[in-house]
Amino acid sequence: MDVIQTFFEQYLTPFAGNPHLGLFLVVWFSAVFPLALPEEAFTLLGGACIAHGLLEPIPTALAILGGIIATNDTQYWMGRGVLGLLQTTRLGQRMIRSHSFQRSQDLMHRKGLWAIVGCRFFFGTRAPTYIAAGFLRFPFLKFWLVDTSVVLLHGIPFLLAGYFFSGGIARILSAMEQLGYWSLVLLVAFLLLCLLGRHLLGRRRRGPAAAPAAPPPANESPASDGVPPAAV
Repeated sequence: MDVIQTFFEQYLTPFAGNPHLGLFLVVWFSAVFPLALPEEAFTLLGGACIAHGLLEPIPTALAILGGIIATNDTQYWMGRGVLGLLQTTRLGQRMIRSHSFQRSQDLMHRKGLWAIVGCRFFFGTRAPTYIAAGFLRFPFLKFWLVDTSVVLLHGIPFLLAGYFFSGGIARILSAMEQLGYWSLVLLVAFLLLCLLGRHLLGRRRRGPAAAPAAPPPANESPASDGVPPAAV
């Protein structure tokens, strides 16, 4: 916990003037970082910090849960605003045609509100679903009410679990650190494989076109191919 306390004192407090406000901003800004900690890690960590007296209970709960709600709202507006503007560009079309986004769009069409509820319990489906909800112009007030209710029902138990099982915070931090490292390694490996596959595919396509035509044999004239010799 000394590392956490040092982080609060040397980074969060100078950054925002208050550790709770700094914690809110860290959770909120995680919307734009693909390798950020999941929401469950923030809530468990917040509960453990409350148990060790590093943070106040009510401001910490408001900071973490409010940051999660702000993150989800940001992703909604990324789909409604940013992706809506980029949909005619190559980048926008690539995002829209991705498998995860197509699946999230299909779920939003078929399930509506239940897609927003269900995506919280399946890894890797939250952000695409929230962005798809915005892109499909799902009513924001309805989205906000449903998402906020689910965040509270889902986040408060994790805060309590972090509080009552705060003795295992070191193992939690170690596990999340290892998860972050492995996520980075897998991301780099995936990008390298994509680049290698693209290079090999391009090389394969250029191969037949770039190969020079074989010259005719020395004892055969190009014009006499398949034509009998003229009678003398």
